[in-house]
Amino acid sequence: MKLIFITDHMKFSGGRRLMFDYALYLMKKGHEVSVLVEKKEGGLSDYIPAKVVPALSAEHIPEADLIIATSPKEVRQAWEAHRGKVVHFCQGLELVDLEQRISGAVTPIRYQGNGILKKLKIFKKKFEWRRKHRIFDDAYKLPTHLIAITDPMCKYLEDRYQRPAYLCRNGVDLENLNPRADWKPEHFTETRPMRIVNVGPIEVTYKGIPVTVKAVEMARARDIPLDFMRLASIAGKNEMGGGLTYNLLLNSPRREFCEALSSCDVYISNSTEREGFGLPAVEAMASGLLCILSDITAYRSFSSETGHCIFVPGDDAGATADAIEKIYKMPLSEMSQMRAKAITLASQFSHQKACAEFEQILEKINAL
Repeated sequence: MKLIFITDHMKFSGGRRLMFDYALYLMKKGHEVSVLVEKKEGGLSDYIPAKVVPALSAEHIPEADLIIATSPKEVRQAWEAHRGKVVHFCQGLELVDLEQRISGAVTPIRYQGNGILKKLKIFKKKFEWRRKHRIFDDAYKLPTHLIAITDPMCKYLEDRYQRPAYLCRNGVDLENLNPRADWKPEHFTETRPMRIVNVGPIEVTYKGIPVTVKAVEMARARDIPLDFMRLASIAGKNEMGGGLTYNLLLNSPRREFCEALSSCDVYISNSTEREGFGLPAVEAMASGLLCILSDITAYRSFSSETGHCIFVPGDDAGATADAIEKIYKMPLSEMSQMRAKAITLASQFSHQKACAEFEQILEKINAL
């Protein structure tokens, strides 16, 4: 197949890296694969060979069997180019996120506050969010071929847009993500504090990271001995000035990321319903961590069984702190059982399997 992947730039995001991973796999399988970008800048600029074009338009996108894009903006650009069948690789529920912002259910950290200026700012911002919602919704309505990364996302798209969506669940790097060989259940103390980790940029609203930070501080106030670390591609504005109560590791090479993750005991994510798949949560399980996860559709879709993690209301720092305390007081046998279930669950999400499934879906679409 002749395949073209398009994206505006090469700044790091989990979704963009996954798309590039699939492109690399398809290259190795002998397909004719090109990656087109408008700007070759960002943390993924050396991740995959890419061609810079002045614009993602008909003048610069060659004929292909399939053109793959993931953001609504680039999906529309691919469609308007009329250079091949367009695959909309859906990795998140952008519309749900915007609807929650418009309703006030979710407020980005930079707009939070009770002052009159903050209220005016978010009042104006809601007009922009409504406009963006219409643009995104129109992109999803285009007669493209949908691929989604969770069962609930497939159902959501099929119900809303009345056309099929193929399922291709994400996979994790099981070759490099391994539980600590020397792990044993133990009680946490001042000399052996609970090591908690969180992943993602703090200013990405749907990650809910300010809730996690607050929960950790609440747990500290309960005299629970802990160390907190965050892994992110970029620092937030409030993280640049120093004085943080946690360790912040930025742009860690893959091996260092895996080692940092496996050195911890507990992973926390307070993501909102906008979360697409939640790959870091599965990576944490594969690394043998006990997980505290928001009770959202994406995380519930990992398994119909229970006991592999603790679910909490996503926006509730108090409930998240309670979950930290639960692990702190947890019997060692229960701790071992939860960890074993998490590792077993994660073992079902192979990256190689996901790559092969993505190729099979593209072949089906190409044959239509």
